[in-house]
Amino acid sequence: IKYPGADMDITLSAPSFCRQISPEEFEYQRAYGSQEPLAALLEDVITDAKLSNKEKKKKLKQFQKSYPEVYQQRFPTPESETLLFPEKPKPRPQLLMWALKKPFQPFQRTRSFRM
Repeated sequence: IKYPGADMDITLSAPSFCRQISPEEFEYQRAYGSQEPLAALLEDVITDAKLSNKEKKKKLKQFQKSYPEVYQQRFPTPESETLLFPEKPKPRPQLLMWALKKPFQPFQRTRSFRM
C-alpha cells in the first residue's frame, strides 16, 4: 500500500537549539522585555476612541493596580494624568428670581382668644 506523499523524499532539517544567555541578560529580559507590550497596551487604552472617558478611567485604574511600574513611566505625576482627562466645568444652575426674594414665612402667631 502506498500512501499519497509517502514516496516524496523529504529531508528534515536538524533540530536547532536556543542560545544560552547569562543570568544578567535573563533578569534584564524578564524585567524590561514584557514592559514594552504593556506600554503599548496602555497607549491603546488611552487612544481608543470607542471607549468613553468613564470606561477609560476604569481600565486605567485596573492597569495601575496590576502594573504600577509601567503606569508610573507613562504618568510620572498626577498632573500628567489629569491632562489626559481635563475637568469640564459643570454648568451652574441658573438663579431663579423667586430665590432672590424673601423665603416664604409662615403666618405670625396670633394670640388665642381664651377667656
